Amino acid sequence: MTPGQSGTILDVGLDDGTDRRMNEDGVRRLQELGFVPGETITVVRRGFPGGDPLAVRIGSSLFALRRVEASAVRVLRS
Repeated sequence: MTPGQSGTILDVGLDDGTDRRMNEDGVRRLQELGFVPGETITVVRRGFPGGDPLAVRIGSSLFALRRVEASAVRVLRS
């Protein structure tokens, strides 16, 4: 997703597309922060260079996610 794009979180978890450095504790942390299915997520900004970290908004909260963490979040773009 690019800055300004929104989507709906489908799932937060580990699968073949998830960075190998991510683990169950990291997934649990994201879920506790509000990264849960059904929530709307908006990309606010990507870091430079390389797009890391990624600034995203869920509700009124702004989060900075490393690429490793973002790999665990599955989103359906709006």
